[in-house]
Amino acid sequence: MFLTPPSPRPGQTVPFQILELAPKGLGRSLHNGRPFFVRGALPGETGTARVVRVRRGEVEAVLETLQTVSPARVEPRCSHFGACGGCDLQHLNHRGQMDWKRGFLDRILRREAGLADLPEIPVVHLEEPWRYRNKLELTFSQEGGRVILGFHRRGSFQRVVEIEDCPIGPPGIGRLLREIRAGVAPLELPPYDPKRHTGFWRFAVVRYSRQMDGFLLMIITTAGERAPLDRLAEHLFSKLPDLRGLLWGISDSLADAAQASEIIPIRGAERLTDQVGAVRFELGPTCFVQPNLMLADRVYRAITEAAGLSGRQEVYDLYSGIGLIGLALAPDSARVISVESEPENVLFARRNAVLSGVKNALFIEGKVEDLLKGGTLFRESAGPAVVVLDPPRAGLHGEVPAPLLAARPDRIVYLSCNPMSLARDLKVIRLRDPDLNLSALRLFDFFPQTSHMEVLAVLTRS
Repeated sequence: MFLTPPSPRPGQTVPFQILELAPKGLGRSLHNGRPFFVRGALPGETGTARVVRVRRGEVEAVLETLQTVSPARVEPRCSHFGACGGCDLQHLNHRGQMDWKRGFLDRILRREAGLADLPEIPVVHLEEPWRYRNKLELTFSQEGGRVILGFHRRGSFQRVVEIEDCPIGPPGIGRLLREIRAGVAPLELPPYDPKRHTGFWRFAVVRYSRQMDGFLLMIITTAGERAPLDRLAEHLFSKLPDLRGLLWGISDSLADAAQASEIIPIRGAERLTDQVGAVRFELGPTCFVQPNLMLADRVYRAITEAAGLSGRQEVYDLYSGIGLIGLALAPDSARVISVESEPENVLFARRNAVLSGVKNALFIEGKVEDLLKGGTLFRESAGPAVVVLDPPRAGLHGEVPAPLLAARPDRIVYLSCNPMSLARDLKVIRLRDPDLNLSALRLFDFFPQTSHMEVLAVLTRS
């Protein structure tokens, strides 16, 4: 009779030899033949780690000592790395990050989508992989009797790491955070407690425009008096010449999400303007736009190239956000029909079309699956020549592929922020329509220092 060796216990120190890198910056090793994962360890490294979590047979440990060090290891630039739940790859050099992402994408598409023959996967990246994010969402909390502001601690939605600066955030973010804390402190109002559902300060949502070289700030609180926000505005605008506007978001929701049921302008601008390529646009504090606009122009040019447009095709831009992809495609299209479910995004998309001088774009508010299922989306056309998909992390809704493929598009250009959902959707598309072939792949390193990536997949009809 063979007994299965027990899993290591929390607090136990175990030796490791890292075999490969898994998502979230976890090095995969084996203990008694079972996989366990070490935070912050890289392939080829050996040492010891302390077990911190055992759940559903999965063991996670934190690095304690290193005996063999990977040549790809670098010193993290951020002093909060490891504790903060944001970045997970700052300890791996940029070349190593890109190689891992390409290899991970290759494995996922072969294993999950059943794609044996993959096109070459070039990686498009920033030369300087820092200071790229144009939006940050931070949480207020309490520590030592004072109000702090930061990101959730790794592995915990209840605890917050106070952030002095964020090297993947926009220029000047450290100064902005310091002044928010300095402005909040004398007001003597407590931060929100997610367990007791009491307190005032909840979130700070920061947006940055490179064109304006300035910030738009929304402070989200529970319902209360306006006076604290007016006093905070006096402090912030006296200290921060690059603060363009302050908004007050009100939320009494029990959900731990930086969303507001009501938004009240306090002072200055209510939105920012920016530009990607020839597309000029406005955006508010909550509408969706790619968080790395420094690479966005190259993404939109790649989509235009992949679409193979000659000026005569009708293009459907599904999950269109504030319309930037559709507006980038419009000059080379007969018409662009964009579909977006969030009313605020649609409002901004229409405004952005006017700003960019685009007159051949139509913006439809609604869920993609409902419009496809109801048969209304392609009613006025002979069928879509080109369909562009840019869904959220969950990928395509289950009711999207059948009616979409029934329209027999000549080409599908799919921009994905999640390789797993992309693999699932490609498998479904190929099973339902074998005439659509995966003709090109491109990986965009939109999120350096993290294990996230953006992937462009092009399917063409044979």
